[in-house]
Amino acid sequence: MSRHLLTIESFEQNGFRFPGYMVSSTAPINVEENEESIVERDPAEVIREIAKYLVESDGNAEILIAIHGYNSDPSGAKWWYEETRRYINQNFANQVAPNFMVIGYRWSSEKVMPDGIGRKLQSNLQFLQSMMKASRALPKPLAIAGTLGLSIWLIGGIFNALIAVLQLVNNPAIFVAFSFILTISLFVVAVILTIFALRISGYFRDTYRAANYGVADLVEFIRQLDHQIVEQCPSDKQIRIRLNFLGHSMGAYVVTNTVRILSDVFDRDSIGNLEISNQKKCPSSNIGNVFRLSRLVLVAPDISAETIISGRGNPLRSSLRRFDEAYLFSNEGDMVLKIASTAANYFSFPASTRDGGYRLGNVVVRNPGKFGIERNGIVNLDPSGKLLPLKGNDFLDCLFIREGVPLSKRQKEIGLEGDRFIAELFTYFDCTNYKENGKGIVSQAIGKPFLSIQDYIALIFSGKDGHNGLIYERDANFGRWLMYGLSSLGFEKLLRTIDSNQSNEQALLNLFSEYCEAKGIQVLLANERYDCTVLHESCDRQGY
Repeated sequence: MSRHLLTIESFEQNGFRFPGYMVSSTAPINVEENEESIVERDPAEVIREIAKYLVESDGNAEILIAIHGYNSDPSGAKWWYEETRRYINQNFANQVAPNFMVIGYRWSSEKVMPDGIGRKLQSNLQFLQSMMKASRALPKPLAIAGTLGLSIWLIGGIFNALIAVLQLVNNPAIFVAFSFILTISLFVVAVILTIFALRISGYFRDTYRAANYGVADLVEFIRQLDHQIVEQCPSDKQIRIRLNFLGHSMGAYVVTNTVRILSDVFDRDSIGNLEISNQKKCPSSNIGNVFRLSRLVLVAPDISAETIISGRGNPLRSSLRRFDEAYLFSNEGDMVLKIASTAANYFSFPASTRDGGYRLGNVVVRNPGKFGIERNGIVNLDPSGKLLPLKGNDFLDCLFIREGVPLSKRQKEIGLEGDRFIAELFTYFDCTNYKENGKGIVSQAIGKPFLSIQDYIALIFSGKDGHNGLIYERDANFGRWLMYGLSSLGFEKLLRTIDSNQSNEQALLNLFSEYCEAKGIQVLLANERYDCTVLHESCDRQGY
């Protein structure tokens, strides 16, 4: 046995036109559990195999790297990656690049609540073990204070009840003082239980692992693959292999930070000036020796909404605009992001208002007053099917982090004034009211412009999975067609799959809008996508 940074497992090849692999970081859940990794094949050997397949493509190779999110175990991540590959092979095998490949990346996320709790004894025991580890890891002063406070509250509560019932003490001042002590002890217990609950949730622990292990190990995998391709590629031959990323939940954090590190800081096109706007920067999509960033698809991304606001507060601006195409799937009914993630980021995100904690996965497309009526489909298409020239603040006016707060307002509060914003490079798919077979997929799909408190409460008890529904909901056929089609083909090729006999891109775009409208999905199409796909104009990234 030997220590490896990564393990690489190949998926079954029979019946598939293109290969698939699962790359896993060997970083442990807890630093004390740094055991030797057992691998069936040397990862360096598998990387050479992958490189050989890509070099043989003669420049027609693409890689789709899918990355799971928070609270995922190895088996769940592997199922998703195999399902992604199966769907693409079944639906787009003839349209993907000749040497296409799916790679699923597994970073060391911690599965907090086991599946099938109450039915799987082993899973329940693992959960109890994690509870015990969390208890033992609690700092000693907090453990002592919690034990003491709980003891005072329990014992004092019994005596206080006896005093009140049996009227052992007639002096109300003593009763009030005793009640005050109980209140203080209860407060101490509540604070420590809150800290314990945050530990058990695993959110901050997953954030740490994603930032310090997940990103670093994925960067190293891509670096090693780049090196092997250069080694195997003839000296007189230059190739560029397209890298596409599909990131779900916290996987979006891993993707964006990986690209940020991979970006060459000494690329002359990325050198502007010392102004915060840096509008003279125009970095290339090429990274490393052989790769080119092509498509970025973020599904329910658990990253700050500030990520798409142009300004000093956005550390990812330079990396996001390197992609040729960028897409965002979000919905207002994602309660994991709306409540859990937003509450967790109240402690960690450096903002002075509640709007700072909102996540990108909750950004929704709304157009009250902008086009007269609220409608589904591509909202910035006019009745004739032409794209409305919404730019700058007009574009941001269609995106909301919550009712009454469009992205344009947030941009003015913390960003910079300007004509071009990084948010305009994304195409947005708001799936709040997405329906299949007459039922909502990620919410109850009640068709309201914004959800009320009562709607959120009803949604919590409805059993809808707003965070994972697009991936795991069996009926989400159209959502999967969008996600996997955009990540493996891109927008233009996906349009062509709608009607192979139709060559007019404008007509195909109108059909695409009708399909989205029928499913209750609101789309805000990036101006760049329309210009490149329908008008066949070149992209201008200057000034973003």
